[in-house]
Amino acid sequence: MLVLALDTATPYLVLGLPHAERALLLKRRHAEVLWAELEQFLQDFETPLERLQGIAVGQGPGSYTGLRVGIAAGLGLGRGLGLPVVGVETLAGVALRYPGVVTVAQQGRAGLAYAATYRVEAGRAAPLQPPRRVALAGLEAQGLLVLDQPPSGRALARLGAERLARGEASVEPLYL
Repeated sequence: MLVLALDTATPYLVLGLPHAERALLLKRRHAEVLWAELEQFLQDFETPLERLQGIAVGQGPGSYTGLRVGIAAGLGLGRGLGLPVVGVETLAGVALRYPGVVTVAQQGRAGLAYAATYRVEAGRAAPLQPPRRVALAGLEAQGLLVLDQPPSGRALARLGAERLARGEASVEPLYL
């Protein structure tokens, strides 16, 4: 299933397909560049919109504005193309870059972070601790600590394809 993934929950704009991904550090400029970057990404990887079968959007956790930009873009694109749209967990997309037990954290404001812990085996991220908001200074990591890294666009596309194959098509932003 050819699923386009897009995530704006972190300071990165992440775009993904099953065979390609791109992450750009934008901080708070997602809305300014998302459409031009998406168009260039699809062109670079010779993927016309007509070939897409679904869209996966990062549903966080992350900043309110960041989540809204990506989710609104994905839902609008899906509606315009008549494609199903599904939400995928941003932190799981980060964890899937690493094997074993991984604690993923994204710094927020006021010394807080969004964090989750996963066991990654055979391309699957099983949650050991679900996403939560914690004081960064008090974060107790299990296994490898991964801080402020972008999710894998390929992993997000795969997670979206798996949800769509199960007949799921919902997006629920994870605001913590």
